Amino acid sequence: MAIVGKLNKLTIRYMDRVIVEEAKAVIHEQSRIAVIGANGSGKTSVLEAIARGAQGVHWLGSDPEIVYMGQEVRDVEKANLDAETRAMERKWRVPAERHKLSGGETMKLRLANALAQSGDIYLLDEPTNHLDAESLETLADSIKEMEGTVIFVSHDRHFIDRVATHVWEIEDAVLIEYEGNYSASRVERAHQRHTQKRKYDKQQAKIAQVENQIVQLQSWSDKAHAESTKKDGAKEYFRMKAKKKDIQIRSKRQRLQAELDQEQVSEPKEELQISFDINDAAKKGRRVIALKNVSKSYGDRLLFDRATFTIQHGERVGLLGANGSGKTTLLQMMLGSGGHDGEVWLSKGMKIGYLSQDVFDLPEEKTPSELFWAPSYEETGKIRNLMDHLGFEKVHWDQPILNMSMGERVKLKLMEFMLSECNVLLLDEPTNHLDLPSREELERALSFFGGTMLIATHDRYFMEKLSDKLLVFERGTLSKYEGGYSEWMDRESAAERLDLMQLERERQEVLGKLSFMTPVNKEYEGLDRRFNELTASIKMIGKNNH
Repeated sequence: MAIVGKLNKLTIRYMDRVIVEEAKAVIHEQSRIAVIGANGSGKTSVLEAIARGAQGVHWLGSDPEIVYMGQEVRDVEKANLDAETRAMERKWRVPAERHKLSGGETMKLRLANALAQSGDIYLLDEPTNHLDAESLETLADSIKEMEGTVIFVSHDRHFIDRVATHVWEIEDAVLIEYEGNYSASRVERAHQRHTQKRKYDKQQAKIAQVENQIVQLQSWSDKAHAESTKKDGAKEYFRMKAKKKDIQIRSKRQRLQAELDQEQVSEPKEELQISFDINDAAKKGRRVIALKNVSKSYGDRLLFDRATFTIQHGERVGLLGANGSGKTTLLQMMLGSGGHDGEVWLSKGMKIGYLSQDVFDLPEEKTPSELFWAPSYEETGKIRNLMDHLGFEKVHWDQPILNMSMGERVKLKLMEFMLSECNVLLLDEPTNHLDLPSREELERALSFFGGTMLIATHDRYFMEKLSDKLLVFERGTLSKYEGGYSEWMDRESAAERLDLMQLERERQEVLGKLSFMTPVNKEYEGLDRRFNELTASIKMIGKNNH
């Protein structure tokens, strides 16, 4: 792909803070660039700098036509209503009543307006926010089909994997460019960290070697200086010898400093290990939760009927289903809520940690030092060490929870579970409110958990990484699937392929019959209707597999 632009020493400041420092990157024609990083790292600032053509943003040839969809929500009721926009709104199924739009519908309207515009460069700031699975697929397909270059900010790793051709990651004011999607960028990041660690270790060994030589020379110099004051006849000899050693010491120090100034390798950040104190590993394989013929309804609406399954100790179970299918309801049943038919059996040895969707059950007026008070200095040290491992800074120790982000609150809840030795975690949308680095931290922390987990999440990447079993909610049923998310999706694709073969076979049969008829035949109308139904079904399956 041809290069259309470059970032060359792009520096972005806010007040006295450097947000992005001397960023360098290449923008290719038709590329799909995902900009990732922690909240406040400068992702939006980079998009804004490109949009306004800031110093450090260079275009090859004439300046491109830029379409920028920022995070702020403008007056959606006054949005442009030209023919292309209306067509795009129909594609996105945007309701006509604009003053009643939900968060997801508002985002779809804004996307419809942005993508209907003609441009060379599209800048989309968090376009995946509030979108359901179907809308995410529509957005992914739309971006892949577009003519221009797309640079977008997102925390949805599955979406980035589907769409991105390049990734820009901003960390500690440095922009790092990767080729490929999110998963490819993680492989390359790990490789770069390994290479950096090897170079750092080699550098440290060289420093230690030179320092040892300097210590030896210093010892000889000190000895020569001492001798020069004692031996009258040899004073000048030892004085010259001491001076020579001093020159050698200065020379070695200067050479070492010159090497470090030319290419100093910093130590890569340590991937901290997290420990869950669970003392019941011997229970692996024993059942902890069992449902027998359990049914649940809300009024006339049936959520699931006669569900029967068992959860074993140590299983990591993802809850898969649409909004409103009963995932949160099931988790609340395991906390003892009633109002259902059938039997819910819970092991007496279970100690449950429950993470609700909104994390509002923490005492907001307290600080972590008060919430996790410990009687001894040693125990306090362990707690503060755990906070460090979860990505907290020292300032958080005495900061009221009220002033913390939702991501930080999620990690505090996780600390509660660790310190109270919970052996069953019920996680209801644990990645809500988390930026991408915080999702990775949470994912890594939970990967060390040796107990039982039930996870309700729309983050498909998170689900795939952490679950090895599924509870599937579909069409009023709830059943356990003895496989992970990838296996389930493969099975769904296989089932659709089988359906497609059967539909194609029937369509050919119908077409064969129609070819021997004319519209005056009695059966023609029914067969023609069936042919159109089969064609629509085949197109739908093809769209789902696209």
